[in-house]
Amino acid sequence: MNIFINNQKQLMGLLLIVSLAYGCTPEPDYKTTRKGPSGSDLMLQNASASVQKTLSLFDERLSEYQDGVYLKNWVYDPVTNNITFGRNEDQKARNAAINHKLGLGFADYIAKENKKTLKYQAVSPFANMEDIGLYGQPLLLNGMPFSGVLVGTHIESGKRILEARFYKGNRLGTFNVWTNLERLYTKSFQEKNQIAIDPEAVRKPVIYLYPETAQEINIKVHFEGELTHTYPKYNASTGWNVTANPDGMLTEHSSGKAFSYLFWEGQSSFQYTMDKGFVVKGENAADFLDDKLALMGLNRREATDFVSYWLPELEKNAFNLIHFSTEEYTQNAALEITPAPETLIRVFMVYKPLEHSIDIPAQDLKKVSRKGYTVVEWGGKKASQYLN
Repeated sequence: MNIFINNQKQLMGLLLIVSLAYGCTPEPDYKTTRKGPSGSDLMLQNASASVQKTLSLFDERLSEYQDGVYLKNWVYDPVTNNITFGRNEDQKARNAAINHKLGLGFADYIAKENKKTLKYQAVSPFANMEDIGLYGQPLLLNGMPFSGVLVGTHIESGKRILEARFYKGNRLGTFNVWTNLERLYTKSFQEKNQIAIDPEAVRKPVIYLYPETAQEINIKVHFEGELTHTYPKYNASTGWNVTANPDGMLTEHSSGKAFSYLFWEGQSSFQYTMDKGFVVKGENAADFLDDKLALMGLNRREATDFVSYWLPELEKNAFNLIHFSTEEYTQNAALEITPAPETLIRVFMVYKPLEHSIDIPAQDLKKVSRKGYTVVEWGGKKASQYLN
Protein backbone atom coordinates (compact mmCIF):
# COMPACT_ATOMS: atom_id res chain seq x y z
CA MET A 1 0.00 0.00 0.00
CA ASN A 2 4.64 5.01 -4.21
CA ILE A 3 8.63 12.33 -7.56
CA PHE A 4 9.27 18.07 -8.55
CA ILE A 5 9.34 21.64 -8.20
CA ASN A 6 10.24 24.00 -11.03
CA ASN A 7 9.67 27.23 -9.21
CA GLN A 8 9.60 26.73 -5.45
CA LYS A 9 9.00 30.37 -4.60
CA GLN A 10 6.03 30.60 -6.94
CA LEU A 11 4.54 27.37 -5.57
CA MET A 12 5.04 28.56 -2.00
CA GLY A 13 3.02 31.65 -2.88
CA LEU A 14 0.30 29.55 -4.44
CA LEU A 15 0.28 27.29 -1.40
CA LEU A 16 -0.32 30.21 0.97
CA ILE A 17 -3.06 31.66 -1.26
CA VAL A 18 -4.83 28.32 -1.56
CA SER A 19 -4.59 27.63 2.16
CA LEU A 20 -6.33 30.97 2.88
CA ALA A 21 -8.89 30.94 0.11
CA TYR A 22 -9.58 27.34 -0.82
CA GLY A 23 -13.16 27.57 0.41
CA CYS A 24 -14.04 30.23 -2.15
CA THR A 25 -12.70 28.72 -5.38
CA PRO A 26 -14.73 26.09 -7.23
CA GLU A 27 -12.84 23.42 -9.14
CA PRO A 28 -13.56 21.96 -12.59
CA ASP A 29 -15.91 19.03 -12.94
CA TYR A 30 -14.25 15.63 -12.68
CA LYS A 31 -15.37 12.12 -13.36
CA THR A 32 -17.83 11.05 -10.70
CA THR A 33 -19.48 7.76 -9.90
CA ARG A 34 -21.26 6.19 -6.98
CA LYS A 35 -19.12 3.09 -7.33
CA GLY A 36 -15.52 2.75 -6.31
CA PRO A 37 -12.93 2.17 -9.06
CA SER A 38 -12.11 -1.39 -10.01
CA GLY A 39 -8.75 -2.90 -9.26
CA SER A 40 -7.68 -2.41 -12.87
CA ASP A 41 -8.50 1.31 -12.63
CA LEU A 42 -5.86 1.63 -9.95
CA MET A 43 -3.06 0.63 -12.31
CA LEU A 44 -1.36 2.95 -14.78
CA GLN A 45 -2.08 1.79 -18.30
CA ASN A 46 1.30 2.78 -19.72
CA ALA A 47 3.40 2.55 -16.59
CA SER A 48 6.61 0.62 -16.22
CA ALA A 49 6.55 -2.75 -14.46
CA SER A 50 8.14 -1.26 -11.34
CA VAL A 51 5.45 1.47 -11.11
CA GLN A 52 2.69 -1.10 -11.58
CA LYS A 53 4.19 -3.31 -8.88
CA THR A 54 4.44 -0.35 -6.51
CA LEU A 55 0.80 0.56 -7.14
CA SER A 56 -0.17 -3.05 -6.55
CA LEU A 57 1.64 -2.97 -3.20
CA PHE A 58 -0.13 0.29 -2.33
CA ASP A 59 -3.48 -1.36 -3.12
CA GLU A 60 -2.55 -4.19 -0.76
CA ARG A 61 -1.85 -1.61 1.94
CA LEU A 62 -5.21 0.02 1.20
CA SER A 63 -7.04 -3.30 1.53
CA GLU A 64 -5.27 -3.84 4.88
CA TYR A 65 -6.36 -0.45 6.24
CA GLN A 66 -8.74 -0.73 9.21
CA ASP A 67 -11.63 1.72 9.16
CA GLY A 68 -11.73 3.74 12.34
CA VAL A 69 -7.96 3.66 12.83
CA TYR A 70 -6.76 7.20 12.17
CA LEU A 71 -4.82 10.07 13.71
CA LYS A 72 -6.99 12.59 15.53
CA ASN A 73 -4.52 15.24 16.73
CA TRP A 74 -2.45 15.68 13.59
CA VAL A 75 -1.42 19.14 12.41
CA TYR A 76 -0.90 20.34 8.84
CA ASP A 77 1.56 23.19 8.12
CA PRO A 78 0.77 24.76 4.70
CA VAL A 79 4.12 26.52 4.49
CA THR A 80 6.24 23.37 4.71
CA ASN A 81 3.49 21.05 3.41
CA ASN A 82 4.12 18.85 6.43
CA ILE A 83 1.76 16.68 8.49
CA THR A 84 2.95 16.11 12.04
CA PHE A 85 1.72 13.87 14.83
CA GLY A 86 3.07 12.96 18.23
CA ARG A 87 3.03 10.27 20.88
CA ASN A 88 -0.41 11.31 22.13
CA GLU A 89 -1.98 9.54 19.15
CA ASP A 90 -3.61 6.11 19.22
CA GLN A 91 -0.93 3.41 19.07
CA LYS A 92 -2.74 1.47 16.31
CA ALA A 93 -2.94 4.58 14.14
CA ARG A 94 0.74 5.32 14.68
CA ASN A 95 1.74 1.76 13.82
CA ALA A 96 -0.40 1.91 10.68
CA ALA A 97 1.35 5.11 9.60
CA ILE A 98 4.73 3.44 10.13
CA ASN A 99 3.58 0.70 7.76
CA HIS A 100 2.56 2.98 4.88
CA LYS A 101 -1.12 3.25 5.93
CA LEU A 102 -1.71 6.85 7.04
CA GLY A 103 -5.19 7.47 8.42
CA LEU A 104 -6.35 11.05 9.08
CA GLY A 105 -9.54 12.09 10.86
CA PHE A 106 -11.37 15.17 9.52
CA ALA A 107 -13.98 17.14 11.47
CA ASP A 108 -15.71 18.21 8.24
CA TYR A 109 -16.03 17.01 4.66
CA ILE A 110 -13.05 18.07 2.55
CA ALA A 111 -15.18 18.52 -0.59
CA LYS A 112 -18.79 19.65 -0.92
CA GLU A 113 -21.43 19.82 -3.62
CA ASN A 114 -24.45 22.03 -4.04
CA LYS A 115 -27.53 19.80 -4.07
CA LYS A 116 -28.93 21.60 -7.11
CA THR A 117 -25.90 22.19 -9.29
CA LEU A 118 -23.75 19.29 -8.03
CA LYS A 119 -20.70 21.51 -8.52
CA TYR A 120 -17.55 20.06 -6.95
CA GLN A 121 -15.86 22.43 -4.50
CA ALA A 122 -12.73 21.69 -2.47
CA VAL A 123 -13.20 23.13 1.01
CA SER A 124 -9.89 21.70 2.17
CA PRO A 125 -6.52 21.66 0.39
CA PHE A 126 -6.59 17.86 0.76
CA ALA A 127 -9.40 17.72 -1.84
CA ASN A 128 -7.50 19.53 -4.61
CA MET A 129 -7.78 17.58 -7.83
CA GLU A 130 -4.96 19.55 -9.48
CA ASP A 131 -1.26 19.67 -8.62
CA ILE A 132 -1.51 23.02 -6.88
CA GLY A 133 -1.43 24.12 -3.26
CA LEU A 134 -0.93 21.12 -1.01
CA TYR A 135 -0.17 18.86 -3.97
CA GLY A 136 2.09 21.37 -5.72
CA GLN A 137 5.06 19.99 -3.84
CA PRO A 138 5.82 16.69 -2.08
CA LEU A 139 3.64 15.97 0.97
CA LEU A 140 5.71 15.38 4.11
CA LEU A 141 4.93 13.26 7.14
CA ASN A 142 6.88 14.30 10.23
CA GLY A 143 9.39 15.99 7.96
CA MET A 144 9.93 13.16 5.46
CA PRO A 145 8.34 12.62 2.00
CA PHE A 146 5.39 10.29 2.47
CA SER A 147 5.13 7.01 0.56
CA GLY A 148 2.07 4.81 0.98
CA VAL A 149 -1.69 5.20 1.13
CA LEU A 150 -3.56 8.05 2.80
CA VAL A 151 -7.12 7.44 3.97
CA GLY A 152 -9.27 10.29 5.27
CA THR A 153 -12.26 9.64 7.53
CA HIS A 154 -15.13 11.99 8.40
CA ILE A 155 -15.07 11.70 12.19
CA GLU A 156 -18.77 12.30 12.92
CA SER A 157 -20.16 9.86 10.35
CA GLY A 158 -17.20 7.46 10.29
CA LYS A 159 -17.31 7.45 6.49
CA ARG A 160 -14.31 7.38 4.19
CA ILE A 161 -13.85 10.69 2.34
CA LEU A 162 -10.33 10.44 0.87
CA GLU A 163 -8.08 7.81 -0.70
CA ALA A 164 -4.71 8.70 -2.18
CA ARG A 165 -1.50 6.91 -3.06
CA PHE A 166 1.86 8.63 -2.72
CA TYR A 167 5.42 7.90 -3.68
CA LYS A 168 8.02 10.22 -2.16
CA GLY A 169 5.31 12.76 -1.42
CA ASN A 170 3.68 12.88 -4.86
CA ARG A 171 0.34 11.43 -5.88
CA LEU A 172 0.53 8.33 -8.00
CA GLY A 173 -2.35 6.35 -9.49
CA THR A 174 -5.98 7.02 -8.56
CA PHE A 175 -7.02 9.87 -6.25
CA ASN A 176 -10.53 9.52 -4.71
CA VAL A 177 -12.63 12.07 -2.82
CA TRP A 178 -16.15 11.57 -1.44
CA THR A 179 -18.26 14.70 -1.01
CA ASN A 180 -20.91 15.64 1.55
CA LEU A 181 -23.47 14.04 -0.80
CA GLU A 182 -21.48 10.80 -0.65
CA ARG A 183 -20.63 11.00 -4.34
CA LEU A 184 -17.22 9.80 -5.42
CA TYR A 185 -14.91 11.95 -7.54
CA THR A 186 -11.83 10.32 -8.93
CA LYS A 187 -8.83 11.38 -10.98
CA SER A 188 -5.92 9.29 -12.19
CA PHE A 189 -2.44 10.78 -12.21
CA GLN A 190 -1.04 8.92 -15.19
CA GLU A 191 1.28 11.39 -16.88
CA LYS A 192 2.87 14.11 -14.80
CA ASN A 193 3.34 11.92 -11.76
CA GLN A 194 4.33 8.80 -13.66
CA ILE A 195 7.89 8.04 -12.63
CA ALA A 196 10.49 5.36 -12.91
CA ILE A 197 10.57 4.20 -9.33
CA ASP A 198 14.01 3.32 -8.03
CA PRO A 199 13.36 0.27 -5.83
CA GLU A 200 15.29 0.03 -2.61
CA ALA A 201 18.31 -2.23 -2.86
CA VAL A 202 18.48 -5.56 -1.07
CA ARG A 203 22.08 -5.23 -0.01
CA LYS A 204 24.79 -7.84 0.35
CA PRO A 205 23.04 -11.03 1.19
CA VAL A 206 25.90 -13.48 1.59
CA ILE A 207 25.50 -17.24 1.95
CA TYR A 208 27.80 -19.47 4.03
CA LEU A 209 27.73 -23.26 3.60
CA TYR A 210 28.90 -25.69 6.30
CA PRO A 211 28.35 -29.36 5.37
CA GLU A 212 29.53 -32.04 7.78
CA THR A 213 31.77 -33.51 5.06
CA ALA A 214 32.93 -32.17 1.68
CA GLN A 215 29.83 -32.05 -0.48
CA GLU A 216 28.56 -30.77 -3.84
CA ILE A 217 25.74 -28.26 -3.32
CA ASN A 218 23.44 -26.35 -5.67
CA ILE A 219 21.91 -23.02 -4.59
CA LYS A 220 19.20 -21.09 -6.42
CA VAL A 221 17.88 -17.65 -5.40
CA HIS A 222 14.21 -17.07 -6.29
CA PHE A 223 14.19 -13.30 -5.91
CA GLU A 224 11.06 -11.21 -6.55
CA GLY A 225 13.07 -8.49 -8.21
CA GLU A 226 16.21 -8.04 -10.29
CA LEU A 227 19.60 -9.44 -9.34
CA THR A 228 22.09 -6.62 -9.94
CA HIS A 229 25.37 -8.05 -8.62
CA THR A 230 26.55 -11.60 -7.91
CA TYR A 231 29.93 -13.10 -6.98
CA PRO A 232 30.81 -15.64 -8.16
CA LYS A 233 28.71 -15.05 -11.27
CA TYR A 234 25.21 -16.47 -10.84
CA ASN A 235 23.63 -18.57 -13.61
CA ALA A 236 19.93 -17.69 -13.87
CA SER A 237 19.11 -21.21 -15.10
CA THR A 238 21.30 -23.42 -12.95
CA GLY A 239 22.15 -21.19 -9.98
CA TRP A 240 25.45 -21.76 -8.17
CA ASN A 241 27.15 -25.15 -8.16
CA VAL A 242 29.90 -25.49 -5.58
CA THR A 243 31.85 -28.01 -3.56
CA ALA A 244 31.63 -26.98 0.09
CA ASN A 245 33.93 -28.01 2.94
CA PRO A 246 33.08 -28.20 6.66
CA ASP A 247 35.22 -25.09 7.33
CA GLY A 248 33.01 -23.07 4.98
CA MET A 249 35.43 -22.76 2.05
CA LEU A 250 33.77 -23.21 -1.33
CA THR A 251 35.02 -24.18 -4.79
CA GLU A 252 32.83 -22.84 -7.59
CA HIS A 253 32.60 -25.40 -10.39
CA SER A 254 32.59 -23.23 -13.53
CA SER A 255 35.62 -21.12 -12.54
CA GLY A 256 37.41 -23.50 -10.18
CA LYS A 257 38.03 -20.57 -7.83
CA ALA A 258 37.80 -20.69 -4.03
CA PHE A 259 35.34 -18.48 -2.14
CA SER A 260 34.44 -17.85 1.50
CA TYR A 261 30.76 -17.27 0.69
CA LEU A 262 28.30 -16.60 -2.12
CA PHE A 263 27.26 -12.98 -2.68
CA TRP A 264 24.20 -11.50 -4.35
CA GLU A 265 22.47 -8.14 -4.41
CA GLY A 266 19.28 -6.95 -6.08
CA GLN A 267 16.57 -4.35 -6.59
CA SER A 268 13.00 -4.85 -5.43
CA SER A 269 10.04 -2.61 -4.63
CA PHE A 270 8.90 -5.02 -1.89
CA GLN A 271 7.81 -3.10 1.23
CA TYR A 272 8.61 -4.77 4.55
CA THR A 273 6.31 -4.52 7.57
CA MET A 274 7.90 -2.69 10.50
CA ASP A 275 5.17 -2.79 13.14
CA LYS A 276 7.64 -4.24 15.66
CA GLY A 277 11.36 -3.81 16.18
CA PHE A 278 13.99 -1.95 18.15
CA VAL A 279 14.93 1.72 18.38
CA VAL A 280 18.71 1.86 18.71
CA LYS A 281 21.01 4.86 19.09
CA GLY A 282 23.59 5.03 16.34
CA GLU A 283 26.41 4.97 18.87
CA ASN A 284 25.01 1.76 20.41
CA ALA A 285 24.54 -0.12 17.13
CA ALA A 286 27.63 -2.37 17.42
CA ASP A 287 26.74 -3.75 20.86
CA PHE A 288 23.11 -4.18 19.84
CA LEU A 289 24.03 -6.16 16.72
CA ASP A 290 26.55 -8.34 18.54
CA ASP A 291 23.86 -9.33 21.03
CA LYS A 292 21.04 -9.97 18.54
CA LEU A 293 23.15 -11.75 15.93
CA ALA A 294 24.47 -14.21 18.52
CA LEU A 295 20.88 -14.87 19.62
CA MET A 296 19.85 -15.59 16.02
CA GLY A 297 22.66 -18.12 15.54
CA LEU A 298 25.48 -16.27 13.77
CA ASN A 299 29.04 -17.22 14.76
CA ARG A 300 31.73 -14.61 15.36
CA ARG A 301 33.07 -14.70 11.81
CA GLU A 302 29.62 -14.13 10.33
CA ALA A 303 28.67 -11.50 12.91
CA THR A 304 31.94 -9.64 12.31
CA ASP A 305 31.23 -9.59 8.56
CA PHE A 306 27.69 -8.32 9.21
CA VAL A 307 28.64 -5.59 11.72
CA SER A 308 31.63 -4.31 9.75
CA TYR A 309 29.39 -3.88 6.69
CA TRP A 310 26.36 -2.23 8.32
CA LEU A 311 27.94 -0.29 11.19
CA PRO A 312 28.95 2.75 9.09
CA GLU A 313 25.33 3.06 7.90
CA LEU A 314 23.83 2.81 11.38
CA GLU A 315 26.32 4.86 13.39
CA LYS A 316 25.78 8.01 11.32
CA ASN A 317 22.11 8.19 12.42
CA ALA A 318 20.89 9.60 15.73
CA PHE A 319 18.54 6.60 16.07
CA ASN A 320 17.64 3.60 13.96
CA LEU A 321 14.42 1.63 13.83
CA ILE A 322 15.61 -1.94 13.25
CA HIS A 323 13.46 -4.91 12.31
CA PHE A 324 14.66 -8.43 11.48
CA SER A 325 12.45 -9.88 8.76
CA THR A 326 11.77 -13.60 8.55
CA GLU A 327 8.62 -14.69 6.71
CA GLU A 328 8.45 -11.64 4.44
CA TYR A 329 12.09 -12.00 3.42
CA THR A 330 11.49 -15.66 2.59
CA GLN A 331 8.53 -14.61 0.43
CA ASN A 332 10.61 -12.03 -1.41
CA ALA A 333 13.81 -14.08 -1.79
CA ALA A 334 13.29 -17.82 -1.42
CA LEU A 335 16.37 -20.07 -1.39
CA GLU A 336 16.38 -23.49 -3.06
CA ILE A 337 19.30 -25.56 -1.71
CA THR A 338 20.11 -29.09 -2.88
CA PRO A 339 20.71 -31.10 -0.77
CA ALA A 340 18.67 -29.29 1.86
CA PRO A 341 20.51 -28.30 5.06
CA GLU A 342 19.57 -29.54 8.49
CA THR A 343 19.80 -25.97 9.85
CA LEU A 344 19.00 -22.87 7.78
CA ILE A 345 19.59 -19.43 9.34
CA ARG A 346 18.51 -16.32 7.41
CA VAL A 347 19.04 -12.91 9.03
CA PHE A 348 17.67 -9.94 7.10
CA MET A 349 17.78 -6.52 8.74
CA VAL A 350 15.47 -3.69 7.64
CA TYR A 351 16.35 -0.33 9.17
CA LYS A 352 15.00 3.20 9.07
CA PRO A 353 17.05 6.24 10.17
CA LEU A 354 15.31 8.39 12.81
CA GLU A 355 16.06 11.82 14.16
CA HIS A 356 14.21 11.07 17.40
CA SER A 357 13.27 7.96 19.34
CA ILE A 358 9.77 6.53 18.80
CA ASP A 359 7.64 4.04 20.73
CA ILE A 360 7.17 0.70 18.98
CA PRO A 361 6.46 -2.83 20.29
CA ALA A 362 9.64 -4.87 20.72
CA GLN A 363 10.22 -7.71 18.27
CA ASP A 364 10.36 -11.18 19.79
CA LEU A 365 13.47 -12.97 18.53
CA LYS A 366 13.93 -16.69 19.15
CA LYS A 367 17.27 -18.26 20.06
CA VAL A 368 18.60 -20.37 17.20
CA SER A 369 20.90 -23.38 17.63
CA ARG A 370 22.99 -24.89 14.85
CA LYS A 371 22.86 -28.61 14.20
CA GLY A 372 24.49 -30.70 11.48
CA TYR A 373 24.82 -29.41 7.91
CA THR A 374 24.16 -25.66 8.26
CA VAL A 375 23.54 -22.81 5.81
CA VAL A 376 23.68 -19.19 7.01
CA GLU A 377 22.65 -16.08 5.11
CA TRP A 378 22.61 -12.43 6.16
CA GLY A 379 21.66 -9.23 4.36
CA GLY A 380 19.63 -6.07 4.80
CA LYS A 381 18.13 -2.93 3.34
CA LYS A 382 17.23 0.62 4.22
CA ALA A 383 13.47 1.06 4.54
CA SER A 384 11.58 3.61 2.48
CA GLN A 385 12.06 7.11 3.85
CA TYR A 386 8.65 8.49 4.69
CA LEU A 387 8.54 8.65 8.49
CA ASN A 388 10.74 10.73 10.78
